[in-house]
Amino acid sequence: MTHAIVIGGGIAGMSSAKILADFFDQVTLIERDTYPTEASDRRGVPQSKMFHTLLERGRRDVEAIFPGLHKRLDEGKVPRCSFGFNCALMTPRGWGRNLLVHVPRSLFCTRGFLESTMRELFLEDGRANIIEAATVTGLLANDDTCTGITYKTHSASEAIELNADLVVDASGASSHASRWLTAIGKKPPEEHELDPLLTYGGQLLKLKEGAKFPKQWWWTHGAFIQRMPPHDNKGAHLIRQEGDLWLLTLVAGDGFDIPKDEASVMEFLANMRSPLVHDMMPYFDPAGELTSYRLPKNKWKYYEKWSETLHGFIAIGASTCVFNPNQGQGMSVAAGDAGILRQCLERTTSPLELPRLFFAKQAAFQRNAYKLACCNDLKFSTVQGERSLGTRLFNLYRDMITRAGAADPWVARNVAEVDLLLEPVSKIYAPWFMCRTLWAATALSWRQSPNYQERRAPQPPPAAELTTTWKSRLRESTGTCVRYLAYHLRLTD
Repeated sequence: MTHAIVIGGGIAGMSSAKILADFFDQVTLIERDTYPTEASDRRGVPQSKMFHTLLERGRRDVEAIFPGLHKRLDEGKVPRCSFGFNCALMTPRGWGRNLLVHVPRSLFCTRGFLESTMRELFLEDGRANIIEAATVTGLLANDDTCTGITYKTHSASEAIELNADLVVDASGASSHASRWLTAIGKKPPEEHELDPLLTYGGQLLKLKEGAKFPKQWWWTHGAFIQRMPPHDNKGAHLIRQEGDLWLLTLVAGDGFDIPKDEASVMEFLANMRSPLVHDMMPYFDPAGELTSYRLPKNKWKYYEKWSETLHGFIAIGASTCVFNPNQGQGMSVAAGDAGILRQCLERTTSPLELPRLFFAKQAAFQRNAYKLACCNDLKFSTVQGERSLGTRLFNLYRDMITRAGAADPWVARNVAEVDLLLEPVSKIYAPWFMCRTLWAATALSWRQSPNYQERRAPQPPPAAELTTTWKSRLRESTGTCVRYLAYHLRLTD
């Protein structure tokens, strides 16, 4: 009999345990909390009440691990939000491009609802043994091989030993793996840290009875206002969630605290670049208390370069890589790591070969999200960290890509695949992409829409409309012909 243990029952833990059940005879999941019996937040996820999203890569990975998840989310009335179509987005450069059609790029719902839906499917599978209300106290090891764990239940005073062929640390940002490794004589991997100095605040809201937005408000599913480097450290999101719920999220940089009382919250929203979220607030009543959460430091544990050897032990998700989810990549990275674990297990289940294979592939995938997060944080003057020449050049190049994407939909589509974790960050360094970006950022600047004034307006520009002028028809027809020829000449896909 082969046995695998997963430490932590969150998204990364449940996904890992579900996958391991296909390759091991027995799987045991150790969870510190007691699972709630309904769709609600767990105590062990303090950031649960903040804004969460599943990007396209994460959405695909989760559906592959938990077939039928999206059907249940639809039954729970999870909204289909699309920036520029039914949700207004204010980027550091101003209001984003408005769209004529619905282009969903992410899945929006509360963390508690998503996790509880995954948990229902996980429990229905029934192949994993779950030990709730238990805390892992250490690792068991024999020379260079991890042989299991020790844990304590909340009702017992003595530690219990549990042997296994594979131990997966999925306990998240609060992982005690460094302490466990030191206790068995192994030096923990080196780490990189960067404090983003961010505090989040979250509150669930409901539309007041009979309340209706003004007719000209096309942003029926919410508004998203990002911070603007280097000095503007305030952000806010008001996004529709499952059922009749809406989620207000406040973002404060430079280590500032989130206001708690209603008057202070309204003052916070009124003093932002755009008062849009402030103007929407009178249509809502609170459906819960406003809670705050101090974001932990960005942290990368270099398991892929680890000088120690410990067969039969791997770490996954936030146990290896924690970062500011300013791109909404946190849950998607956890799901992507689980998908990588499946790929590695299909090649080998050997405790000797699996860790190094997995850590190498995991690092290659996570590096994209971590680099984007750290480089974006270093744009803000209050964040203390090394601003190397590579970081400065990367941020300048990303700004150029943003300008090019506003003028050229082709650039926008291709860079979106990187941001949605569908493609590695190396794609933006491909010669053909760099040439197109440089050309679009310079020669096509006149095509940016909306115009300069609209991008800096307090209110979003009007909804996109289908233009019927001869200039627009000529441009669209020419673009269609070029794409048709490029496809048949195999210059593009």
